[in-house]
Amino acid sequence: MFTIVFFWYVRYCCIGTMSSSSSGSSESAIYRDSVDETCGFQIKCGKFNRRFLIPFLQCFATPKFALAFLCCASIAQGFVISGLLSVVITTLEKRFHLHSTETGFIASSYDIASCLSVLVITYIGGKGHKPSWIGWGIFIMGIGNLFFSLPHFIAPAYTIGEEQHNLCNSTDTVHSKCTPSNLKSYMAFFVIAQLLNGLGGTTLFTLGVTYLDENVEQVQSSLYHGIYYASSVVGPAFGFLLGGQLLKIYTDIGESVNIEDTSQLWIGAWWLGFLVGGVVIMILAIPILLFPMRLPNTAHLRANREQEMHQDRVAETMKHSDNAVRFSDLRWSILVLLRNPTFLFITIAASLDTALVIGLTTFGPKYLESMFSLTPSQAAIYFGILAIMAGATGQLLGGVLVTKAKLTVSGILKFCAACAVIAFATSFVFFQSCPDNLFAGATVKYSDASQDTQLSAYDHTSHCNMACDCNPDTYDPVCGDDGVTYFSPCFAGCNAAVDEHTYSNCSCITSSNLSRATRNKCTDAKCKSFNTFMAIFFFSILATFFAGTPAVQALLRVVPFTQRSFAIGVKFVILRLLGSIPGPLVFGRVLDLACVVWTTECGKPGSCELYNNDNLASHMAALLAIIKGLVTLAYLCAWFTYKPPPKSTFDRLDDLPLDGAITRNAMLLPTARGAGVAVGDVLRSANYGKVSYRTLKEEVADM
Repeated sequence: MFTIVFFWYVRYCCIGTMSSSSSGSSESAIYRDSVDETCGFQIKCGKFNRRFLIPFLQCFATPKFALAFLCCASIAQGFVISGLLSVVITTLEKRFHLHSTETGFIASSYDIASCLSVLVITYIGGKGHKPSWIGWGIFIMGIGNLFFSLPHFIAPAYTIGEEQHNLCNSTDTVHSKCTPSNLKSYMAFFVIAQLLNGLGGTTLFTLGVTYLDENVEQVQSSLYHGIYYASSVVGPAFGFLLGGQLLKIYTDIGESVNIEDTSQLWIGAWWLGFLVGGVVIMILAIPILLFPMRLPNTAHLRANREQEMHQDRVAETMKHSDNAVRFSDLRWSILVLLRNPTFLFITIAASLDTALVIGLTTFGPKYLESMFSLTPSQAAIYFGILAIMAGATGQLLGGVLVTKAKLTVSGILKFCAACAVIAFATSFVFFQSCPDNLFAGATVKYSDASQDTQLSAYDHTSHCNMACDCNPDTYDPVCGDDGVTYFSPCFAGCNAAVDEHTYSNCSCITSSNLSRATRNKCTDAKCKSFNTFMAIFFFSILATFFAGTPAVQALLRVVPFTQRSFAIGVKFVILRLLGSIPGPLVFGRVLDLACVVWTTECGKPGSCELYNNDNLASHMAALLAIIKGLVTLAYLCAWFTYKPPPKSTFDRLDDLPLDGAITRNAMLLPTARGAGVAVGDVLRSANYGKVSYRTLKEEVADM
C-alpha cells in the first residue's frame, strides 16, 4: 500500500510530461535547453511547470561542486543512519523499554522503505530532473530525523530510580523490567521516521551516482564515484565518535543529576544528534535542489557512452529510447537487465560483499572484544579506525585506478576478481584463535563445584551463591580477584559494595582474604598476535572495498545509457534482499553457534555475552572464506559471460544524432584504415575543433 500511494503521487502530481513535443520554434527549444542547464528552483505539479532561475549561482553548476554537495549529504546520511543509530540502540531499549527484536525492526525499517520505493524512484527519477528528486529525497530524510527525535519532547520525562547493585539477597526483583510499559507505544515514531529516512535516502546512492556519471567524462566517472563512496564511509565514523560523546550528556540537558554516565540508570542525550542532523540535512537539500537537470557544456559527454554495453537484442532497442515515462516500457527495462548475465553476476558479487561488510560492522567489535579480551569501547575504537581507514582508502583508490589505467569492462572485472582472491586469502587469518576468557560456570567451574558439575551457558548457580536468590535477567559482569569473570556481583556471592565499582565479601571468590570483585569483565590480554591480525585484516577489508567503485563502473557500462539509473535501482533491491537484510542474520547465527554465555530476558533467552574462541574463529573464518570464494566466482562468471560489442566502425555513426557536434583529433583521422577502426578511438581525446557526425562519416568514407 505504501508503494502504491507513493507511486500514484509522483505519477499524478510531480511528473508531468517528460518528453517535449517536436513542434515549436527553435528559439523555444534553445530556451528549454538553457533552463535545463541553469541553476534555479523548479516547481512542477500537474499542468503547472515553472522554473525560477538564479543566474548568479551559475558558477556552482560544475561537476566538482555537485560532487562536493552530494558528498556532504552522503556524510550526513551515514552519520545518522549507519553511525548514530547504532550507538543509541541500547539507550533506546532502556529508555522506552524495548526488546532487541523491536529495535532490530526499527533499524530494518530503513531497508524496507528503500526496497519498496527504489524501483519507482529510479525508473521515474532516472528519466526526470535528478537533482530535484535527490534534493527532495534529502529533505524528506531530514524530516525523518526530526521525527525520530520527537519522542523525547512528547514522552513523559525520564525519572531516575534507585540504583541497584545486584548484591547477594538484594531487593532487585526478578521480573521488574518485564511489566508492560506505555512507553513502548513510541516505537511507532521511530518506525515512521526510519521509513521516511529510507524513502528519502534511496535517491542518494541511486540517482546521485548516475547524475555524476552522466555529467563527467567516462574516464573521470570512476574517480568521482570513488570520492563519493569514500565519503559514505566517513559519515558512520562521525556517528560513532560524536554519538558516544552525546550519550555522556544527560538526556534532559541542563538538569543536574547525582549519578555518573557509567550508571545503569543513566540515559544520555540520544535525541540530540538526530535533531541537529535533521536540520543540517534539510539545509543541505537546498543547494542540491538548485542544480540544473544537466550541467552546462556536458551534452557531448553523454554521446557514444555505450561502446562497452553487453550485447543483447532487447538492449539494442533500448539504446534509442527517450526519456518519456511509459510504464508499459517498465517490463522491457526489467527484461533488459535480467537478460544481461554480466549485470546479474556483478550485482550478486556486490550483494555478497554487502552481506560481509554489514555482518562485520554489526559483529566485528564483539568479535574483537571476545577474541582479544578487549573492553567494548576499545573494540569499537579499534574496529572503527580500521574500517574507516581501509574502507575510505579502498573506495578512493579503486576509483583512481580505473581512471588512471583507463580500464575497460573486461579489465575491471578481472581486477575485481583479483581483489576478491586477495580478500579470500587474507580471510584465513580468522582461523587464528586466542585463549578463552575464564567465566564461572561457563568455561570454568566454580571453586566449590563438584567433579560431576557440568558447564552451562544459562545456569550460573553454585553452592556458593545458591542462597543469594540472584536475578538471572540482570547481566552485570564483575572480575574477581581470582581472574575469573562472574555473571553479576550476586552470582559471585558478593554481600557488600565498597563503591560503585568494587564489591567485597564475595563467597564464590576464595583466592584472597578480601574476596573482592570489580565491575566489568576481566580483560587481561593473553593473545600476543593482535597486531598481526589487525594488519592482515586491514588488507582484507581494503581488498574488498578496492573492488567497490570499479564494480559500479562496470555495471553502469554494460547496460544501455538510458537504463543506468534503473539498473542501479534493480541492483539496490537485489543488494538489500540478498545482502544487507540476511547478512546480519547469517553472521549472527554463525556466532551464536559458538556462544557459551547467554543472558535471559523475562525468563527467555536473550543475547550472547561470551563465545568459545576456538569455535568462534573457525566459524568466522569458514563463513568469510565461503563468501569471498563466491564473490570471486561471481566476478569470474561476469567476465566470462560478458559479450563486448564488435569493433565499432564509422558506419555505426548512424546510431548517433546527426545534428549534434563532436570534437575529434584532426591528426588521428588520416591514420584510420577502413571499417576496422573503432569509433571511440577517433572520438576520444579530441581537441582540434568540431565537426558534425555526418561530415565525419563522409570524411572517413573517402579514405
